[in-house]
Amino acid sequence: MDRQCINDEIKRKTFHILTLLYVLAYWYMPLKIVLWGMFLIILAVLAGEIIRAKNEKFNIFILKILGGVHRESETHKISGLPWTLSGAFFTMFLFENKNFVLASFLYLAFGDAVAALAGKAWGKHKIYAGKSLEGSLACFIVCFIAGLFLLPTWQFAFAGALIAAFIETIPWPLNDNFWMQILNAGILTFLSKVL
Repeated sequence: MDRQCINDEIKRKTFHILTLLYVLAYWYMPLKIVLWGMFLIILAVLAGEIIRAKNEKFNIFILKILGGVHRESETHKISGLPWTLSGAFFTMFLFENKNFVLASFLYLAFGDAVAALAGKAWGKHKIYAGKSLEGSLACFIVCFIAGLFLLPTWQFAFAGALIAAFIETIPWPLNDNFWMQILNAGILTFLSKVL
């Protein structure tokens, strides 16, 4: 695997860890304030993305600042950031259990990041759409560890991590960062009612 490719992936996944900023806001601040803040941030990011799409000089400037964070395919189209923020917004809006919401955020921040890095570095057994068994296993392990701190039992954490690793492997329409948070929180909510 090309060293530059891995370095760019590390930059992208480090950027994912900024998810922890809205995790902290969600945990410590009133939900209404966090949702309004997220809504305004999403509008600002979308405005920036639209300007970037219409103004090549601004686009080059932003890509230079964020060097390596944008994927090559996002150079002239909307990046994953509005999708990630929108997924977080809807997850907080739709689900009441704070631990399930936080677990879904951590699954994205760490599970998705580790899956991509492990897959790029050691992924020999491809599943499909560029995903690997090694990346999925790394995702499962990290999500399981996160779940042990937030979910009621180790069995629940195991089931949540298994589902998160499965969700991470699917090439979702729009953007996987949007769906991963919502689906994980939704499935954890469902599991809490049936287990």
